[in-house]
Amino acid sequence: MGRDVILRVKELYKSYGDLKVLRGVSFELRRGETAVIMGRSGVGKSTLLRCINRLIEPDSGEIYLGDIKVTDEKTDIHEIRRRIGMVFQHFELFPHM
Repeated sequence: MGRDVILRVKELYKSYGDLKVLRGVSFELRRGETAVIMGRSGVGKSTLLRCINRLIEPDSGEIYLGDIKVTDEKTDIHEIRRRIGMVFQHFELFPHM
């Protein structure tokens, strides 16, 4: 991977039962670039971000964060999460809040 590529997603697929949410998603993000993930509700934006942060496992495909292969089950999940952040839309630190 080129030294300036900080995130690479290659042929990512994810389904929930019969519902195919991610179908071959591929892109690269280079150092200094800003990207926007947008679309209507239910098209897979959150699913993509959860796969990148390894909160859920994709059905197939590859994700690289720099030289770290996120989709390798041997990769330290804590190392991934030290390098990438995610803010949840409905974050609740405590369930009663």
